[in-house]
Amino acid sequence: MTLARWLAALALAIAAGCSVNHHSGDFVCSDQVRCADDRICVDGFCVLADSPAGDAGVCPSVCTSCSAGQNTCTIDCAVNGGCTAKVACPDGWSCNVLCSTQNACRNGVVCPDDQPCTITCTGFRSCQGVTCGAGRCSVDCAGGGSCRDIVCGPSCACDVGCGSVATCSNVSCDQGCDAPLGGCSTLGAGCNTCK
Repeated sequence: MTLARWLAALALAIAAGCSVNHHSGDFVCSDQVRCADDRICVDGFCVLADSPAGDAGVCPSVCTSCSAGQNTCTIDCAVNGGCTAKVACPDGWSCNVLCSTQNACRNGVVCPDDQPCTITCTGFRSCQGVTCGAGRCSVDCAGGGSCRDIVCGPSCACDVGCGSVATCSNVSCDQGCDAPLGGCSTLGAGCNTCK
């Protein structure tokens, strides 16, 4: 084989290798509606649900991702349009709400009655009207002007951590479990009754 024929064959092989059709664009999503029934929208792509085969529909629709085997729901407001409507965690599921965009979760977050709930308020002016359920509740107020009208309510253990740039106004802590900068803490006597 001459050098010219060998180079031509090599060029043809390289060109054929570059014509691979990638289907990743078929799985792009901005919300749960664009995903097929057996997939959930995570970080902008429809991925297989983290649940046993045949149980993909078990994940509540409000969750941007979940672990059906552990009943853990994540609601990522960066994926979920900023969570402009009230966020209601599904009953019977532990809930992780990520209010990371500006004004995210401004119409309230309602935690489940009997499960742990974690709310991360890193977006500017995020988290207004958070109501903790009876389970363990943690609200991290790190975004500028974040956290107004937070109610620990009947929570058996409620921590509301207020960073120096957070507003943390009108935070209601049960049993005098107040913390510095206007938050709540489970460190005091009687402030952590979870079993």
